[in-house]
Amino acid sequence: MVAVDAYYDFRSPYAYFAAHRIRSGTFHPSVSINWRWLPVSIDVLLNLQANRPDWAPYSDPLAAPKRRNFLTDVVRSAEYYSVPIRPPNPPRSNSIPALCVALTLTQEGVEHDSYRNAVFEALWQKQLDIGDLNILFDCAKRSGVSRSLIETSVGPEAKEELARVTREAYELGVFGVPSFVSGGELFFGNDRLDTLAWRLERIRN
Repeated sequence: MVAVDAYYDFRSPYAYFAAHRIRSGTFHPSVSINWRWLPVSIDVLLNLQANRPDWAPYSDPLAAPKRRNFLTDVVRSAEYYSVPIRPPNPPRSNSIPALCVALTLTQEGVEHDSYRNAVFEALWQKQLDIGDLNILFDCAKRSGVSRSLIETSVGPEAKEELARVTREAYELGVFGVPSFVSGGELFFGNDRLDTLAWRLERIRN
C-alpha cells in the first residue's frame, strides 16, 4: 500500500470533488493507497504566496475572466464526475473552525473520514454555514466526534496551529488544494488524481 498525503480545505470545490471520488470509489487506481488527509487553510496559502501576514484579509487572486471560468468549471466538473453540488450559502463560509477540528483529530490520530465527509456535504450539498458551531456540532454527532472536542478545538490557539501546519505544507511545496504528495512528488488538483494513479502504477511496475 502506497502512502499519499492529501491536503485540503473544505472551501475548495475541487477538494470536495476529489474526496467524493475517492470515497465513492469512482476513482479506482490499481494501486492500493493509504490516504493521509491533512487540513490546511487556503487563505493562509494565498497570503504566503503574496507575502502577506497569515490571516491578512482575503483578496481574490483571480482576474475577472478566470473567476467566471472557475464558476463555470465547478458546475461542469460536478456534472462530469457525477458529484452532487449546490452553491454554498454563504458563498465564502468560514472554514477555519471545521479545519481546526479536523486538525485536532489528525494530530490525535483519530480516524475522521466520516467527520470530513459530513462537513463537505454540509457545505456543498446542504448549503449550510460550516462556520457555525451548531452545524459542526451536528456534523460531529453524525460522525461520532464528541461535542467537547469541537468546543476545545476552536479558538485563537487552534487557529494559530492551523496557520503553523499550513506554513509547513507551503515549505514542502503545497501552494493550493487539493494537493497530493507521494514520494516527494506533488500533484495539484482534483484532475491530477489520474496522473497520480498513473505515476504510482509506473513506480510499482
